[in-house]
Amino acid sequence: MRQQFLVISAFHEDIIEIAETLNMFHVGNQWMIFVLDMVARDFDAGTVTINLDEGANIAFALNETEPNCQDSLNCTISEISLALVDAISKITVEEESIYGEISDEEWEAIRFTKQEKQSEILGYMKEFLKTNAKCSSCARWRVETAITWGKSQENRKFRSTPQRDAKNRNFEFINIGYWTPVLGFVCQELAFPHIEHHFRNITMDILTVHNPPWQILTKNSNGDIVEHKGIVMEIVKELSRALNFSYYLHEASSWKEEDSLSTSAGGNESDELVGSMTFRIPYRVVEMVQGNQFFIAAVAATLDDPDQKPFNYTQPISVQKYSFITRKPDEVSRIYLFTAPFTVETWFCLMGIILLTAPTLYAINRLAPLKEMRIVGLSTVKSCFWYIFGALLQQGGMYLPTADSGRLVVGFWWIVVIVLVTTYCGNLVAFLTFPKFQPGVDYLNQLEDHKDIVQYGLRNGTFFERYVQSTTREDFKHYLERAKIYGSAQEEDIEAVKRGERINIDWRINLQLIVQRHFERDKECRFALGRESFVDEQIAMIVPAQSAYLHLVNRHIKSMFRMGFIERWHQMNLPSAGKCNGKSAQRQVTNHKVNMDDMQGCFLVLLLGFTFALLIVCGEFWYRRFRASRKRRQFTN
Repeated sequence: MRQQFLVISAFHEDIIEIAETLNMFHVGNQWMIFVLDMVARDFDAGTVTINLDEGANIAFALNETEPNCQDSLNCTISEISLALVDAISKITVEEESIYGEISDEEWEAIRFTKQEKQSEILGYMKEFLKTNAKCSSCARWRVETAITWGKSQENRKFRSTPQRDAKNRNFEFINIGYWTPVLGFVCQELAFPHIEHHFRNITMDILTVHNPPWQILTKNSNGDIVEHKGIVMEIVKELSRALNFSYYLHEASSWKEEDSLSTSAGGNESDELVGSMTFRIPYRVVEMVQGNQFFIAAVAATLDDPDQKPFNYTQPISVQKYSFITRKPDEVSRIYLFTAPFTVETWFCLMGIILLTAPTLYAINRLAPLKEMRIVGLSTVKSCFWYIFGALLQQGGMYLPTADSGRLVVGFWWIVVIVLVTTYCGNLVAFLTFPKFQPGVDYLNQLEDHKDIVQYGLRNGTFFERYVQSTTREDFKHYLERAKIYGSAQEEDIEAVKRGERINIDWRINLQLIVQRHFERDKECRFALGRESFVDEQIAMIVPAQSAYLHLVNRHIKSMFRMGFIERWHQMNLPSAGKCNGKSAQRQVTNHKVNMDDMQGCFLVLLLGFTFALLIVCGEFWYRRFRASRKRRQFTN
């Protein structure tokens, strides 16, 4: 909260001391203190503010009135009257010189307004009093303000040791103007310049490490940082613009470099894990931040136990969720696709009504009262059956009943055929377009139902391990008990995940990177991410424990969130849903091309028809030979 304080008291030193103990001197508050009954040259602002930290906004009004000044009201009135007469005469001469050169109409268009004429007169009066005033020159107050923001950063490059052991050893007090009874307040600088100009374009030291996609550092051949980008770096750039400072980046060793120094030198770069983590903060970063040498540590760090850390966290800049990666469920076989639109009960009912309708049509045709109404092509049950079956396949028939009773049977049968065929075709298109998949692991508590998954993996150095110690979810604890902690790509064993034998837990964005990398290599989707996202891990930046600018940085981070900047930087730097998930996956299903897996059922139906036809041919051939032999026996007898 921003507050403004005006102190007019002879005990200003005591007031400053009490306010400092109450932490009332910070970057948001403004203090104007009038120093009474004291000669200006005897006042030492550094001594009064010796216990204040940098970031304080404080100004002093010092009384420079001459103690032996002889002044009277009549003298002041006479000087102001002379200044007024001089100003009116000057502006009158100026107007007459212009009025004599132009017409009345032009004069009415360009003449001064009352407000403009008033400002001109006051300006002339001030000029007259500055040079000619004698009566009121002894009454005067001078204003000094403290330049405090970032002074420790600015002065570090010039000082090897502090000049004095005081919190305000880097304060700089400048004269911003004065006040007199006649001229009022005349200033060359703002009373509180940091409120308007913040850090006044000084250079700040910022600590960082290379950790994509949060901090991406590009170096030249000499090891100097020539380019920096990433989510955290974009936030630093915006803070630099909003708070009016430039910065110099200092790189510390990352935890990967620290681990490589503590292990053997035979590491393989290709064995590094995909993605990044923020739970492990490099020791070198913590060590350098503790010395209060840097304005901010531009590193993405997991917000964990802030009260027990030797530094402070900023406002969270991101929230990362955990998920798991498994093998993509296999598609259900489509060899029986052409039976899928109807259930088994529907197929049996269809066979039943065919077997029922054929005899009914035969009986209706046979029982016709007039012989000429009986159709020869429908005189047997077999011919009626093939007629009904042909109508079901929308082939029609060569014969139609002439009796009204027979026509009713055929007409209603065709209505049934239209409904059956339309329903079957519509459902068949849906089954062709949207394939079915075997049940997969959508939620972590479903692992017990998948006995083929025998390996559990968890990335080393994750916040998930810490979270499980305090959670009540039994599936998390069960997973951690069986999990194998891995720290390299070889131990991660993605191939086992691809075979469906393993499941790994990691940040969801890291798992998306794995999916994208393998899709670009294999040109097919072999992995699936869980629908469940769990364990919100808050990511923040680090500032020194004694930093006076934490609330200022947090306020601007909130402003970036409200304006959508941080969300935009997340979209630019973090992996998004690729072709294997999200909307792209739905678009791929919509544009599904029919392949051999889809059409194998069609060929199976054709093969089944050929098989039945072959069996019938064999039966017909056997039946023909049987009848021929029977006739020969009868002829012999």
